[in-house]
Parts: sequence; C-alpha cells; structure tokens
Amino acid sequence: MKGKTMVIGGAAAVVVVAAGVGGYFLYQDHLRKAEAAAVQSVAQTYTRAFAKRQYSKMAQVVDPTRLRGADYRYTLKSLVERNQGVFDRVGASDIKVRQLKVRKVSDTQYQMTFNAAMTTTLGPLTVTGYKTTIRKVQSHWRVVWQPAMLFPQMSGTATVQLSRTTPTRGELLDRNGSPLAANGTALQAGMVRGQLGTGQTLTDNLTKISAAFDVEVSDLQALLAQSWVTDENFVPIKVVTANPALTGVVYQQVAQRTYPLGEAAAQLIGYVGEVSADDLKVHPSLQAGDRIGKAGLERAYNTKLAGKAGGSLTIVDQNKTVKTLVERQKVDGKTIRLTIDATKQTQAFKQLAGKKGAVVTLAPKTGQLLTLVSSPSYDPNKFVAGISQADYDQYAKSADTPFTSRFLQRYAPGSTFKMITAGIALDNGTITPTTTRTIAGLKWQQDTSWGDYYVTRVHAAGSEDMAQALAHSDNIWFAQTALKMGSAAYVKGATPFLTQKAALPLSQPTAQLSNSGKLTDSVLLADTAYGQGQLLLTPLQQATAYTAIVNGGQMQLPTLELDQTAKASRVLKATSAEAVKAALQTVVTASDGTAHALASLNHRIAAKTGTAELKAKQDTDGATNGFLMAEDAEADSYLMLALVEGAGSGDVVTMMTPYLRTLY
Repeated sequence: MKGKTMVIGGAAAVVVVAAGVGGYFLYQDHLRKAEAAAVQSVAQTYTRAFAKRQYSKMAQVVDPTRLRGADYRYTLKSLVERNQGVFDRVGASDIKVRQLKVRKVSDTQYQMTFNAAMTTTLGPLTVTGYKTTIRKVQSHWRVVWQPAMLFPQMSGTATVQLSRTTPTRGELLDRNGSPLAANGTALQAGMVRGQLGTGQTLTDNLTKISAAFDVEVSDLQALLAQSWVTDENFVPIKVVTANPALTGVVYQQVAQRTYPLGEAAAQLIGYVGEVSADDLKVHPSLQAGDRIGKAGLERAYNTKLAGKAGGSLTIVDQNKTVKTLVERQKVDGKTIRLTIDATKQTQAFKQLAGKKGAVVTLAPKTGQLLTLVSSPSYDPNKFVAGISQADYDQYAKSADTPFTSRFLQRYAPGSTFKMITAGIALDNGTITPTTTRTIAGLKWQQDTSWGDYYVTRVHAAGSEDMAQALAHSDNIWFAQTALKMGSAAYVKGATPFLTQKAALPLSQPTAQLSNSGKLTDSVLLADTAYGQGQLLLTPLQQATAYTAIVNGGQMQLPTLELDQTAKASRVLKATSAEAVKAALQTVVTASDGTAHALASLNHRIAAKTGTAELKAKQDTDGATNGFLMAEDAEADSYLMLALVEGAGSGDVVTMMTPYLRTLY
C-alpha cells in the first residue's frame, strides 16, 4: 500500500510539475504578444500622427528623456514646433506612411523603420529610410526622437531650405489678341523712414501722407514699426495712380495684374488677389504672398493661368547641401484666348450707361460669346493691390449690387419668349404661319373660372396672324395658342430649350418652366406662353435658346474659349424655325412693330422685345424689366440679348440701337 501510494504520489507530482511548466510557457508567450502589440500600437500612433501632421499627438508617445544629442536639444513643446516649421516650409500634405516595420532588438528596445510619400510645394516626394528606437520607459514604450525623424538626412544643425521660382501668370486675351487680364506694371508709393523726421515733424508728414493716400495714420505707423524696416528701406504703402511730392515718400514701378477694360468686363474677368489662409488649405503648393484668382474667369481658369512654381527643396547643413529632396523647373501659366470682343464688350457696357442690366452677344452659328456685360460694375484694378475698406464698402453696400453678374441671374423673359411659343406651336401643328386669330378688346380670359384674372395686351388689333402677333407682341394671341395645344404638348416642346447644358467656366442657375416643373393650371400655362408666370431664364440662357430660331431649329450651345467648339441640338423643325425668323423681321419692318426703331439701321434685322411685369397683383403698379433680342438676319453674324431692369422694352430698343450700329 505504501509503495502504491508513493507511485501514485509520484505520478501526481509529475502531473503538477508538467502543468506548471506548460502554464509558464503559455504565460510567457502571452507577455511576448502583449509586449509586441503595445510596441506596435506606439509605432502606429506615432506614424499616424506624423502622417496627419498632428505633432502634439505624436509627441505623446515620444521619449521625453532622449531629446538631447551632441548637436540638438529639444523639449516636447519645441519638438512639436520644429516639426510644424519644417513641414510647413516643405508645404507637406497628403502624407502616407509605407512599409512600417517593428523589430525586437533586446528586452527593452525595438527598432522602427518606415518610408513616407507626400505632396510638397514643388510636387510629390518619396522619403525612404526613417529609422529609430522604441524603448521601454517606466513600463511604457516610447519612441526615441531625433532630427533624422524629420528627414533621414537631417542633423541637429541642418535646415530645410526652399528656393522658389514664381511662374509668370498666363494672360486672358480677347478674340483679336487684345488683353483682358494682363501682366503689367503699377506705380507703388512707399515711405523711407529716415526721411520722415522725428517727433512733431514725423507726425505732420504722416498726416499728409494719410490724407493723400487715404490710409490711416495708425496703419502707416504700423508699417514703419515692422521688424525688418530700417531708415533706408522702401516701405510699401499702396498702389496709386498719382504721385504727389510728399516728404519721406518715394515711388517705384511694380509688377501687377491689370484689367484694361476695367468696369466693362469686371464680372466676367474677375481679379486676382493675395492668397488667404483658406486658399492655402485648398492649394498647399501656394505660399503666403502668392496671387490667386479671386473672382470671375481669373478664378475659374486659375489652374491654367497660374502655372507651377519651380525651385528646389534642400537639406543644408553648415552651408553645405546634404540632400536635394525635390527639384522642379517652373511652368509658366497658359495664356487663354477668349471669344470675347473687347471693343464690343466696352461699347455694350457704355450703352447701359450705369443702368442695372446685361448684354449677351454671340455668334449664333458657332455659339462664340462676343460680349458678357453686366452693369453697374466695379473696377477690378482696385482689388489687385488690396482695396481700401472705404472703397470696398462703397461697392458692397451699394443698392446697385455691382458684384452681381446679371447675365447669370434668372429673370422672367417676358415677350421675347413668344418666339419659342410660336416655334413649339408650329412644330406640333397647333398653328401655321398663316393662322389668324380675331380678338376683341385689350383683355381676355378663357372662362369665368379665372375669376377676376385676365390676359391683357397693349395693341387692339382685330385680326392677326403669327407675324402680326409677334410684331404687336400680343399676349392674348399667344396665351390662346398655348391653351389650344394643352399643357402636355407645351411642356414637351419647351423643355429642350430649358435643359441646355453649356460647358462654360461660369456658374448659372438652371432655367425653370415653373416652380413645380409642370403647367397644370390654365392661367399658368397662358402666362408662360408670353414669358411670364413662373418662367425664369438667365440672359445667357435666353440668348442660347433663341439661336434655334436662327439655325434652322438647332440650338447652339455657347463657348468662351476661341479654340473650343460647343454642341448643337435640334429643338425645332427647320421649317418652324425659318417661319419664326421671317416673322421676327416683321417686328422691325412693320410701322407698328415694337422694334420698328431698329429699321433706322438700314439692315435686315430679326428682333423681339419683351417687358416682364413684376407685380404681386394684376392691375396694380409694379416694376418692369425690359428685354430686346436682335439678330443679324442678313449674315447671322450676331444675336444680342439685352436686359435693363426697371425699364420697358421701348427703353431698351432706344438704349441699344447705337450698340447694334457698331456691329455692322
């Protein structure tokens, strides 16, 4: 019994020992895996923060006891600042860490290696060979940071230097090569501190400078107080047009973007200005002081116009180049030739005479835009060097809203749209060119369900065909035509004119037939037929739609670059368009035609006038917008759509006749 007990006891002991050994190895394996996971987590925290440029978060896993070396001494705070400064200088963005590896070296140390790819001010950069230690510090794993963690070739005394060559901005030219946005020069006024005197003399001189250039004395004092200013420096004040003789003031020519047409093309061309903090976030390749398109085509075409900066990013240590990180030749911006005619643009703007309005002129066969004019306007030249607050407020607070591009704003087109209604009705057989309607009086309603609402007209003609109805601009004739064809047919015919998709670098709202896109109400259908109701188009969309009348039913989309073409699509039958075009000439030739005044030009012109009423209720006074569409019916060389807010169509005809004369 004792022997068996000993054997059993021995066996039990062996089992216990065996279980203890297995548990020990399992426990050690668990510790190894936990340690490896902890180290890997630290490595990932560091590199993710590095990639996102979250240097404060990166510093949280850095060993604070290992921030000193033979040629460097940092704190966690200065480490963050150093990283921020270096990678700001590089213009680093879109950083991606690749091939991150962690390898155990000893019980208290691991080695971390990785590569990185990033976008810099001068283009893409791949950096290989990042290497450092992850060590255990009081039960925590921490990354040992050293200057080589900025770039592997960096020492404590090395710096990253950027040599940058600014590209020449491309110009915007009109169809004939005349400048619309050019690289010119301007006169800049500046102060020389040593010539201003001291005490009361200084105060008196600054007061005179302030009055001459409309700059606050406090702003002048701030300019002189900049750290780099010496008694001999030229301290820029502003770009000026006059150069009065003032003590302490000198002048010099500086490179500056210029806009020769000034107000005449401001909303179209726009202007450039110094990059803002928001611009730098969107365009990391730019630097403070660079210029960028702020409005109009300067903004829309900025990438093409700006080009790419050249230069090099180098690591320099004790005046010696250690490593060239990136090197690139500058690429000057592209000069763009527009379809715009500078002479016509200026003349059309002049004819608006400061009234709120727009003039769109295009070549109907090609869609090339000859003018895109908006009035009132502003002087873009004032913005280039930095507009004064007083001048800016004068524009921004003006009831004339000079920053508005009226050729891109939606309006009810008024009676100009009757030509589209006529084309649709001819297409679907509702009328023929000889269809005659006999209408009595100056107002009409379909039936008593309209209540006290009537369609009205201004010309009491008893019997009219289509051409006469267009010449007299008879609302009732076209309302009856639309009601006869019905809502479904009218919507089907009108939709192609309103869904045009011009490939232009301009943003304009979508044209609309009605708020809902439908014409289920008979009154709304009737009103839409003569360009009222809830119908809305921009002047540019109107001009585009009306090209179909000129081009045998093909609506030609517009283009703004001289070397580009735009599509055309069939929206009417050729016979319908030709009949409408012939009828529109009656608007001019008929003695009682609404555009008869254009007959004085002694050319064959197709035209249509329109006066859109802006009333909350019928039979009340309200504002009106006047329109004129005029087209060269001889050679189809131009189609013009003019809008004047707060005017009638007769006013627009009178105002634009001198401009139309210049088109021949």
